[in-house]
Amino acid sequence: MSASNSSSGPKPIPPTYPVAPPAGKASSGPKQVPGAPAARPQGAELLAELLQSQRQLTQVTAEARDLRAKLGRRSHQMQMLQHVSEILAATSKGGQVVSVVLDVLVQEFHCPRAVVWALEDGGSGYVPKEGFGFPRPAWSAMRLPAPNPFPDTPLVLFQSQWLDATCGEDPLQALRGPEGAPLYFIPFEHQLLLLGFVVLAMPADRRVEEEELDSIAILQRQAAISLYNAWLFRDLSEQRDALQSQTLELERVNNRLREADQLKSEFLALTSHELRTPLTGILGFTRLVMDGLYDDAEEMRSMLQDSYSSGQHLLGLLNDILDLAKIESGRMEVHPEPHSLAPLLDEVKPIAEAYPRQPAVTLEWPEVVDIPEVMVDPSRLKQVLLNLLSNALKFTKEGTVSIQVERHPGVIALLVVDTGIGVSPEAQARLFQKFAQAEGGHSREYGGTGLGLVICKHLMEMMGGTISLSSEGLGTGSTLRITIPIA
Repeated sequence: MSASNSSSGPKPIPPTYPVAPPAGKASSGPKQVPGAPAARPQGAELLAELLQSQRQLTQVTAEARDLRAKLGRRSHQMQMLQHVSEILAATSKGGQVVSVVLDVLVQEFHCPRAVVWALEDGGSGYVPKEGFGFPRPAWSAMRLPAPNPFPDTPLVLFQSQWLDATCGEDPLQALRGPEGAPLYFIPFEHQLLLLGFVVLAMPADRRVEEEELDSIAILQRQAAISLYNAWLFRDLSEQRDALQSQTLELERVNNRLREADQLKSEFLALTSHELRTPLTGILGFTRLVMDGLYDDAEEMRSMLQDSYSSGQHLLGLLNDILDLAKIESGRMEVHPEPHSLAPLLDEVKPIAEAYPRQPAVTLEWPEVVDIPEVMVDPSRLKQVLLNLLSNALKFTKEGTVSIQVERHPGVIALLVVDTGIGVSPEAQARLFQKFAQAEGGHSREYGGTGLGLVICKHLMEMMGGTISLSSEGLGTGSTLRITIPIA
């Protein structure tokens, strides 16, 4: 075999290049079919592929950038919602709920102004609870009716939406501001009850994106549940406070009932004793006279006088009991009329001077000059004055009991001032209560039913006057003051 045939491998094929046909001679190769695309060089195809790949890469890069931005926004929204959820779960106060929600929405949408309302006033209206971007007096006046805060505008209350320019035109004018910002309505609905809502004054070029609508829907549910829980908590707290108040009031009533029952029992025992004492005296003195057990006519007259005094005392006790019964049944009557005070005091003076008193006690009487007429029932005023003088003389062992007259705008004040045993601060608080005297030991020592001051208080009030007592304590005397309207 020749050397040229010694290689066993395939021979390389030399590259072929298109050769232009000689001039004037047609090509012997395949002819181009009319209408078929012209063959492009291989380098142009590669360049076209590279350009297409670059366009695809640019598109993918932009999509990836959009996805990263959307993911970042979504991540921020999720963090924000989680943060808000933690805050709302930790609070039970509606004011804190609306404040947190308003802050979040203002920051997210960059609102120049915003107001949040909550259902209050027993469900009769929506009260603005928090505002942003303008003074408190401006947004606090934006009260809206319930259940529809915008009754003049057709509105789906439970759906977030843009408000028409005419919706709530008057109350929301300050919220729109001088630039007439568009308003966005976000309701807080729970179990078909609109518990509140927020209205945002949005920037003119701001739009609400789809992912933002999802976040708003989640925030709506969280805020509505928190407001509902706060409402329930407040209602339960009010019920608890009311129950505690009623319990305390019931305890006070029970204590007063027990005290009244005890005082009434003591009153009955004391009254029985008070009634029996003069009755025993009447019967005893009468029996002595009937049996002729006296030395002369003077001694008989003295026995009859003592019997008469006991009868008068017994009659006074019975009159007190009857007067109190009339007052409690509403049958006590007074007939105020213009009356001069001087002759009335002149009628009281001899009766008061005849009351029993200690030898060391002096009764002082005033000079009534230039005192106008007063509007009183004369008989009832005499009853009050005699009762006060009788008490003062009874509880004064030495010193004076005096009547003083003072003129004040619209009223005349009569004061019964004594230097007697005085009244402790504790006793002063209950002195005008029924049977109050029966509590202390003075009733045993001085006698009486404890009804006199109660009757005097009722009579003075029925005549348009007042009665009060002042004393610095035991052993310092006391002052009883009554006021009478000038006729």
